[in-house]
Amino acid sequence: IGAATKGKVVIGAITNGRGNPFDMPSISPYFDFCISGEDEGVFPKRKPDRGIYEAALRRYRDLVLVETKNGSVGDSALREEEDNDIVLNWVHVGDDLANDVGASASCGAKAVWLIEESLEDETGEVVPSWSTATNEELEKRAKLDEMARQYVSAKIDKLDELPSVIMGILEG
Repeated sequence: IGAATKGKVVIGAITNGRGNPFDMPSISPYFDFCISGEDEGVFPKRKPDRGIYEAALRRYRDLVLVETKNGSVGDSALREEEDNDIVLNWVHVGDDLANDVGASASCGAKAVWLIEESLEDETGEVVPSWSTATNEELEKRAKLDEMARQYVSAKIDKLDELPSVIMGILEG
């Protein structure tokens, strides 16, 4: 996505932890912002709480309003209506059905589920390699995952599939 979309899209990271892409030199040039569940003003609203997604949307809108005034964000990412409302084409990519797919979709995103093929069994169910959760927690999680499946706009198992999937979502 990177250089081909610079100035046309805004790429942000939404994380519950401290995995800030700006601390990772190999990927930092691709990101415009990062929201963490640890950030002041966000905590304790961590994924799947919609509060962390609302914080990301506020950051996005703040960025876009500044960049639109400076003329650096193109129409393919958004357009301004006459009343200055921003129309958002939001694609959220995540590896967790409940926390990423279901939660972001409930806030208006088209969700792309990134999953390693090796973690699925023959029925397409995700099989975790280990867990410290109780059986009750695992059952609750399975229900949340099942509810989130309806919101999967696309599924990928490699990040290099992402540009074409995003274009398909935005064009479709």
